Order: sequence, then C-alpha cells, then structure tokens
Amino acid sequence: MPVWVVKALAVGPGVVVSVVVVALTLAAVPAPTAAGAAVVLAALVAAAGRSAWEGSAARVVLGARRPRPAELEGLAAVLTQLCRVGLGPPLVELRVKRCRVIGATGAGRRTVVVSTGLIEAVALGDLPSRQAAALVAHSAVLVREGLTRADLLIGFASAPWRAIQATVRGVSSWGRRLPFTQAAWRLRAVVVAVAVVQAVQVGQVGLAVTIAAIGVFSYALPVWERRWHVLLVRAGDGGVACAGLGDDLVAFLRTGPRTDTTRARLRALCPSGTGRPALGLAIH
Repeated sequence: MPVWVVKALAVGPGVVVSVVVVALTLAAVPAPTAAGAAVVLAALVAAAGRSAWEGSAARVVLGARRPRPAELEGLAAVLTQLCRVGLGPPLVELRVKRCRVIGATGAGRRTVVVSTGLIEAVALGDLPSRQAAALVAHSAVLVREGLTRADLLIGFASAPWRAIQATVRGVSSWGRRLPFTQAAWRLRAVVVAVAVVQAVQVGQVGLAVTIAAIGVFSYALPVWERRWHVLLVRAGDGGVACAGLGDDLVAFLRTGPRTDTTRARLRALCPSGTGRPALGLAIH
C-alpha cells in the first residue's frame, strides 16, 4: 500500500470530521460572522501549509517555541553529532516544547521539536548525548524523507477532531469505573447493528448509514493509525541505523519499561548473530 494511502487513512477521517464540525458551526451563526470566520480560517490554513510560516504554525499547533541560548548550549554536543551525520541544522530547525517526557517529534518540512525533558536529562547527565542525538535523529529522518511534510497543516485542520478525542478520552477514563462499561464497548457492533435496524424500520436511511459508518470507523481507525505509526517507526529506524546511531538508540530503549512492544522491537533491532542492532524508536 502506498505511503500516502496509509497516511490518508490514518489522518483523513479526523480532517473530514473537523471540516463537518466547522461547517455546521458556521451554518448556525449569522451570515456576516460566518463569512468573516471562513476567511480567517482559510487564511490560517494557507499559512500553516507554507514553509515560511512553519515556525509560527509549530507554535500554534504544537506549542513549540524557539530554543533559548542556554538550551542550545546544553544541546551543543547533541547538535554536533547530528550535524556530523547530516541530520542537524540547517537541514532541520530545532524547536522546544514543554514536556517532562524525553522525546522528539518531526513536523512540517524542516521542524524537529524536542521536549524540555530531553534537554534537562542531557544537562543533568542522565541522558548521554549520543542517545539524545539518536532520538532527535529519528525525527529528523522523518522530516528529511518528507513523511511529516503536511503534519502542521493537518494538525491545524483537524483541531476540532483532536478536541473531540480529548473529550472522549476524558469521559472514557471516568466511565471505566462503571460496571459493564468495557464489555459494552467490546460489544458495540451489536449495539450499532440494532440501532441501524431500528433506523431503517422507521425510514431514517441517512441516520442508519451514519450510525453504521461510525461503527465501522470505531474499529478501522485505530488499525489505520497503528499502521501509520509502525511505518514511521520503521522509516526512522533505517535512517538512524544508516547514520551510525543505532546502538545508542537501542541503549536508550533498553532503559525504558519492557512492554511487549519494546521487547518485540528490541528483538527486531538486535537479531541474533549480528554485532550491531538496527534500531527502533517510540514516536512522541
């Protein structure tokens, strides 16, 4: 399956839902207000898709800012190693996001966002500079390969969808405390089927189709998102291994929790009989 198809399946539904939500919202307000809001939104979307505005888009969509001089000084060794393998500035532009988790994210045509947690860990000596370079290099590889080219635009366009997801997660985390909640979610296909039949019986064909589509997407969307995530991990794996930082990335992964995913990744990165692992990375 082509890469663009995998990505479209993973992010497309969120964009479509967001467009529908915005359209319905604008339809409910007075025409002059709706027209003005539509023009503003169109201008913002256009700006998010232009490379000249990528820094501003990263600040709005990801909450990422320019690194401070002290932060750049602390990352000097990391940036030096990245530049040596062709994965540092000016190929990428470094941005910083406040987050305690140690990680990095690629976005847009040339933006790599590192967490303050990563910077602090390097400064305190808890994270070796080569391991930090391997983490950042993974995201830089994705940027270099163009796999994140439209991510800032997609992130802006799918903002309503992300808000809906956050709300649903919050309600779900509370709902798990109620009895039979998880069983009802696993059996949602039965609930959807009954709702579709009832809608058809009363002549609400459009409603039946909508309910059926929601049910199908509830199963398909997690699969599509996971497939895209795996593709990103594998693409970054090869790039970091070619850059000679694979051993350092594997060393970092071994310091984290030994989940089933991590064990499977380490088995793939360290095949028996080879002296040098391939590598893998959890994407933030």
